[in-house]
Amino acid sequence: MASSIKIFARIGELMQGILPDRSPFLVSGLPSRLFFSEATIDVDAIVSARRTFLPPKAQLALDLFARRNYRPIALPPIRLRSNIPPGKGLSSSSADILSVIYLANDFCEAGMTEEEIYSLATRVEPTDPCLSDEIVVFRQHTGASEGTLRLPPLTMLYFDAAPDRHVDTVSLRRHYDRKASGFFQSLLHRFLQAAEHSNYPALFDCITHSALYNQTVMPLPRFEEYHRLAIQMQAGLMIAHSGTIIGLLMRPEQTAELFPMIETMANRYTRTEIYKEQYFSPVL
Repeated sequence: MASSIKIFARIGELMQGILPDRSPFLVSGLPSRLFFSEATIDVDAIVSARRTFLPPKAQLALDLFARRNYRPIALPPIRLRSNIPPGKGLSSSSADILSVIYLANDFCEAGMTEEEIYSLATRVEPTDPCLSDEIVVFRQHTGASEGTLRLPPLTMLYFDAAPDRHVDTVSLRRHYDRKASGFFQSLLHRFLQAAEHSNYPALFDCITHSALYNQTVMPLPRFEEYHRLAIQMQAGLMIAHSGTIIGLLMRPEQTAELFPMIETMANRYTRTEIYKEQYFSPVL
């Protein structure tokens, strides 16, 4: 029985859009090793009978977990610690919600599957697939996974393009035109083929096209400059489709050349930290 669980953030989305059945989908962003939410059984609160307080969304998730089991459950006092900045597109709420449900499920031996945990989380808000290191095609409104992808090794350099802006992902509304579903169906098909053949140029092109489309939904400042750099360096332009994070995806051997370019460009307008993440598919 675990006494704590650490759920890592997802860095934006490689793709996000709508399919012909009008249901929204995403291809998950890369898993972070820097940003996380950690839920822990608060032993001190158990001993002292002190009440613990969780953020509202995490508390609602815990309440829904108790109701879902259709029996009185002695829920443990849970403490939550997170270093994920909210409103930036790093799945801060999803990580909090999932870490609390996952820990309660394990502590209470409720036997919920990963799919059931995701489904419960979507009753709080649309969720990101933070329980796995794999890249998945995911229905964020139902918590259903449409399949796992194998991608070639990647490096991602990313930063906050608008440090003073915070996005309320719950109130954000996307209005797709009638051609959007066909566009994203074709884009997803191309992406799946590129992943199957480890085709870097095609992968980067698909990811960049999704970022370009999102500029019509939630534009980021100075996007055109980052786009030009991505094209120039044959990299992929990745964004948080519901946040302010932007970055470049590249072959690992491009990292040393691209890092100072991105650092110079980002700091031309605002002092912001450049983060680096490495990705290697766990299923290769």
